[in-house]
Amino acid sequence: MASEVAEALKQIRACEEEARRIVSEAREHAAKIVRDAEEEAERMKKRAREEERRLAEEIFQRFVREAEEEKERFLASARKDAEALKERARRNEEEAIEAVLEVLFGFKR
Repeated sequence: MASEVAEALKQIRACEEEARRIVSEAREHAAKIVRDAEEEAERMKKRAREEERRLAEEIFQRFVREAEEEKERFLASARKDAEALKERARRNEEEAIEAVLEVLFGFKR
């Protein structure tokens, strides 16, 4: 009977050792899962920051392009208006010269 008790105690100790080993492996595995998850979270944050920068640059470049296009439209309109004013000024100058010639010399075209 003593040998049976000794054998039972030996099996209990073996089971306890196996249980400790399983618990230890489970803790190690859980710690690895947490580390891996933290690393993946950092990679995802980095990708998100890079994507955010890329989108911000894309939006900025689009606004720059649109502003440049608007500037060109404005300048084209201003050039057209300036040409129209020059033409009107030229006609007014001709009319003024004709009026002066008519008043001074009675000359009319």
